[in-house]
Amino acid sequence: MIKTYSFLLFFSITFFIVRGQIPAGYYDSANGLNGDALKTELNNIIDGHTELSYEYAKTALRETDEDTLNSNNVICFYTGWSYGKFDFGNGSEEWNREHVWSKSHGDFGDSPPAGTDIHQLRPTDASVNSAKSNRDFDIGITQYIDGSGPTQCYKDTDIWEPRDEVKGDVARIIFYMATRYEGENGEVDLEIVDFVNTAGTTKEPLYGKLNTLLQWHIDDPVDDWEINRNNIVYNNYQYNRNPFIDHPEYANSIWGSTNPEPTNHVLNFTPGSPTSYSISLSWDDNDGNNMADKFLILINTSGSFTNPVDGTEQNDDTDLSDGSGRINVNHGDETYNFTGLNANTTYYFEIFPYSNFGTTIDYKTDGGIPATSATTAEESTGEEVFLFISEVADPNDAAYSKYVELYNAGDYTINFDTEIWYLSRQANGDGWGDIQLSGFLPPHETLVLSYNTSSFLSSYGFDADISSGYVSGNGDDGYFLYFGGDHTSGILVDAYGVIDEDGSGEIWEYTNSKAVRKRMDTIPSPTWQAASWIINSSANDENMTPDWHKRTLNWTGAQSSAWENKDNWSDAVDFTNYEPDVGCKVVIPFSSTPPIISSNVNVGSLEMGTNATITIESGVLRIEY
Repeated sequence: MIKTYSFLLFFSITFFIVRGQIPAGYYDSANGLNGDALKTELNNIIDGHTELSYEYAKTALRETDEDTLNSNNVICFYTGWSYGKFDFGNGSEEWNREHVWSKSHGDFGDSPPAGTDIHQLRPTDASVNSAKSNRDFDIGITQYIDGSGPTQCYKDTDIWEPRDEVKGDVARIIFYMATRYEGENGEVDLEIVDFVNTAGTTKEPLYGKLNTLLQWHIDDPVDDWEINRNNIVYNNYQYNRNPFIDHPEYANSIWGSTNPEPTNHVLNFTPGSPTSYSISLSWDDNDGNNMADKFLILINTSGSFTNPVDGTEQNDDTDLSDGSGRINVNHGDETYNFTGLNANTTYYFEIFPYSNFGTTIDYKTDGGIPATSATTAEESTGEEVFLFISEVADPNDAAYSKYVELYNAGDYTINFDTEIWYLSRQANGDGWGDIQLSGFLPPHETLVLSYNTSSFLSSYGFDADISSGYVSGNGDDGYFLYFGGDHTSGILVDAYGVIDEDGSGEIWEYTNSKAVRKRMDTIPSPTWQAASWIINSSANDENMTPDWHKRTLNWTGAQSSAWENKDNWSDAVDFTNYEPDVGCKVVIPFSSTPPIISSNVNVGSLEMGTNATITIESGVLRIEY
């Protein structure tokens, strides 16, 4: 099927997510209840919703799950891939309706109300939907690699583990279904259990695994996407709400147990060596009889703190422009890096362990509260450094042409002869190699480190900035950027991969391929962020893009209509080496030879001129923004 998109006006894409209000009094009758009494009353509030046909549910999903960056598309639930709203079906790059609570768990089919309830129906890549099948939700073993690429979902014989970004969404959908469907009026009676392989041959109305879902509910809290979707379902279609989005604490009140206040404060709460724009903190969890669920870290420039209050959650506040903020950190992390700080400024910190969340949250505020402080380094220009890893390459056909690219997203030149920076590689989650950076890196430019000087020159036509035998990542090796020292003494600023983890089979593996950081990502992170990267399934040296991050490429059609032909593109100085990738901004003017796409294409940003068109013969165009 050929898909042609026409744009009549030059445009830029802007989107808004509106946090709607819960209708006044909607949950009043549930106040003060818990356990089965709360579940029963919530059922009374949300049952009897307006029922949709299975066919009409498809139309509803085009609105509830619309891609906020491209109103022509929907977001596939388990993968985050963006597909055309009308690319519905069972073929490649098509979506269909996924029952998150699989219909075989209760044998309710596609019939109203349970089989067409759009609180649980979500658009999903057709083959991913098939792979998920009717598996229970728990921790998987093997990543599911779809024909369209890595999914960040894991599975086992009876288990499906969705990507991190929707783990909490899954949990709240399952909680909703078990609350909405209680066997009344001939409806199915759905229940959550704490084991897997629940479907069986008798199609029991059960789903697992409860404890895993409760943990996902905590680890992936409600976000604006869920709130907006909940409002659309309520206002436009079913006129009922998912209570566990509006009141996350209800889940613990019904299925959980209120954990006691943590026994101990953390130990060794200390800062590392500050940069001019960041301070990294570390600590030891110091578990006692009652383990903390999470930790709250407070930061300010005054040194005066107010203790958090039990029963009142403290949401993350990472905007430090007013001199104060806070962050919630998962138990077991034991490090956090505050970035975007002011130079030559003293910051103060306190850390509080806590259990539970919502109205049952319980902070430990007695005893000696761990506190520390640190002063950011001076900076002669007064501007911030934002140096990060922008591409990691291991070409399929040129093993010695591998490289790592760094990008300076800051506003002043980095002098590596006066500032100490290291790029460090950890092989197979074990041995290390450290490369001290040298020379200068102007703002908005790249630094390329190659494995072999002559092979790099042969493959790409220019010399890398630095060459080192330590740039020898074989697809399962991680790269880490340190300030002030190497991996033993420096501050971890940015990460590709996970420290002490072999990348084989992990979602960050790049064997015989390349990983490119999305254009929209401009801030380094000491923990690897899957959402910031696109990893190709296979790529040769001609597909690599060294020294190319943040380019703006203009379509010329000088040679043909083939998007993949690098000679059809030019940048501001009429110089091209490559076709666009996810790190690029792409500009398509009106052309007598408009581009034709015949494979999967990822770009970082797209601008269309008046009457400009793009034709997609096969594959999909994903715009990451």
